[in-house]
Amino acid sequence: MKKIMALSLFVLMLSCTSDKTETVTVKNKYSVELPSFVSEAKGLHDMASLQYQNAFKEFYIVIIDEPKEEFANAAKVTTEFTPDFNGYYQILRGSLEASIKNGVFTDTKDTQINGLKAKTFTLTGKVDEIPVFYDIAYVEGNDRFYQIVIWTIESSKEKFKEPMDKIIASFKEIGSGKSSNRSLK
Repeated sequence: MKKIMALSLFVLMLSCTSDKTETVTVKNKYSVELPSFVSEAKGLHDMASLQYQNAFKEFYIVIIDEPKEEFANAAKVTTEFTPDFNGYYQILRGSLEASIKNGVFTDTKDTQINGLKAKTFTLTGKVDEIPVFYDIAYVEGNDRFYQIVIWTIESSKEKFKEPMDKIIASFKEIGSGKSSNRSLK
């Protein structure tokens, strides 16, 4: 009986997603609210300035930030993309379309995240034959572009969609939001 109670408690704890969050600030560039069930990670993406995960729950978060000027200079060598936020979005979206097998995208929503211009969408597809669900936001900051990419296995989509949306909605470029209680350097 004790084993059944212990097992039931363990399963209950695993199935719950905590509402507790922690504000993480990265290099005085931006802050984001992350759920308490994730921890800092390495190796998710070489260019990411923020990498967090819960490998047991198969929940992953990366944020990549890039100077607008670098993108504009690179985009000027091609006539395919404009050197602005729309061009940035088109390049990244095209890259996703090429790399995700059987990718199904929702319509892109032009929106604002804490006063910053943003484009958000979700994507389901296969990576290494594993069905994956992504919640993605591209954000235009004052001097930088940001990619917020959050993913989980497709079967956990419903369980994690709300925490994913909350993470994206919490994104703030420093100077446009409140101070944080934790910094990454």
